[in-house]
Amino acid sequence: MMNLIVLSQISIYKDMQKYCMLNKASIHQIMAVKILPVKYDITKIIDILNDKVNIIFQSKNAINHSFDIHQKIKNNNKVKLYCLGKYSAEKIKKIFSFEAIHPSKNYSSEKLLDLIAEKSLVKSKFLIIKGEDGRAYLEEKIKERGHKVLVIDVYKRKPEDLSSLKDLIKEDVNNYFIISSKTALENLVSELKLIKSKNKNILVIPNMRLMEGIGMENINDTLVINNNEGASEYIRIIKEHNDG
Repeated sequence: MMNLIVLSQISIYKDMQKYCMLNKASIHQIMAVKILPVKYDITKIIDILNDKVNIIFQSKNAINHSFDIHQKIKNNNKVKLYCLGKYSAEKIKKIFSFEAIHPSKNYSSEKLLDLIAEKSLVKSKFLIIKGEDGRAYLEEKIKERGHKVLVIDVYKRKPEDLSSLKDLIKEDVNNYFIISSKTALENLVSELKLIKSKNKNILVIPNMRLMEGIGMENINDTLVINNNEGASEYIRIIKEHNDG
């Protein structure tokens, strides 16, 4: 028996529920963070939106919360769109009718940077759309290569109340906490400190970078699963760990 607790937005949650039912596993969802829109000054980016520009959406939330400039992007036949993974690419296709450039596997900023290097050999203009406190890796590396980069933050993450988490944690089984952002992980770790139990807590994250600078005293093990994996593969990896 295994108990999955999803604390972040995840596109495949409904499919995961089906696979958990087939594998006799329980699954729950409680949001560790709330995504809130951030006001941004469109006038600062209006010129670049009308020019030949490469636009990078760092997340699906970046796509969702940049609605004010969607029409400008649609009207620009000189735009090239980038994103980190296939689910963001699907959303971009649906909204803009454009094919986004993204890594075919190993979805990460590092892999996307490799693709950008292949596609943008001459000095180019980039607009990066992301959330507050989002990773600045792409901005820094693209600037180092001599390109012009503008960045706008269109959303922020606010920690949610996790006091009901204790009711979802089960004794005598492995509890798998599925997290996709650092803010959500910080909130989870803080809440686990308040829950006095001997339950086995296993963290499921898309990369080890999320753990940097965070104490893991109440985490017994960590699984790294790319958050662009399908539901069946996600559950397979967790079940394999649980049965091991």
